[in-house]
Amino acid sequence: MRYPELLYGCGDPETIPVSKTPLDVSDGSAINITNAEIFYTLYELKMSVAKTILPASLHPSIPALFSVTFVSGEHEITGTFNLAYIGIACRTGIKPRHLIIKSFCDNDTALKLFAARYGFNASLARVSCRETYDRVNGKIYHEDQIIVDISIGNCSPLVGSGGVVKYSPALNACLLDDQIKLVQFEANYDFKTVIRGEPSDQIFDSRALGHEGLNTHYPVAGTHAVADVNLLPARFQVDLVNPAETGGATKITTA
Repeated sequence: MRYPELLYGCGDPETIPVSKTPLDVSDGSAINITNAEIFYTLYELKMSVAKTILPASLHPSIPALFSVTFVSGEHEITGTFNLAYIGIACRTGIKPRHLIIKSFCDNDTALKLFAARYGFNASLARVSCRETYDRVNGKIYHEDQIIVDISIGNCSPLVGSGGVVKYSPALNACLLDDQIKLVQFEANYDFKTVIRGEPSDQIFDSRALGHEGLNTHYPVAGTHAVADVNLLPARFQVDLVNPAETGGATKITTA
């Protein structure tokens, strides 16, 4: 009997950005962000590029994909914030995830919260997401230059049972119990409005994002949603070397 071949990443774990903020799992409460805006775009890329970025514990998606996500919200802890992150689509076992390779935030308090709670290694930057009558646009300004400027147009509303978006949870490399682990972003969503459109980009500086193999030449789809978002405590960790099928994905233990 011939068994299917499993694809694994072959990236050097040393090249994955690691948050210097130790993960804090002491707070077991949920944080509710009312009427958050989530702008999400998805693109194909070369399988060779995805495998070179992903560590050995993760499987690349088929086809290889990466995403750009903007989350805009407001909470009494953080005030108003805009968070943006770029991730490579992957799987832990059979579960879809995105390995975050770059992230940005325009609010220092929110930046520290996402670092301590979920391991985001975000850089402080100007991040904006804006919906107009004919499109949704997201921009990232970093070190006095625009490095990302993407939009979706020709948008159509998604209604009824189809008015939801499935976001694969983000994985961030951070310190947990003095070891580097990939920690899963935990959230659930109560969708209010969703539109889907065709992605286009004016600027996507892959060199500034640290991976010149990424480009937005092959867009898949884009969505913009308004939703109440519940940020839940981090629950799962993934090893950088051992895949989920050999015990590399485990629950985070708390005291």
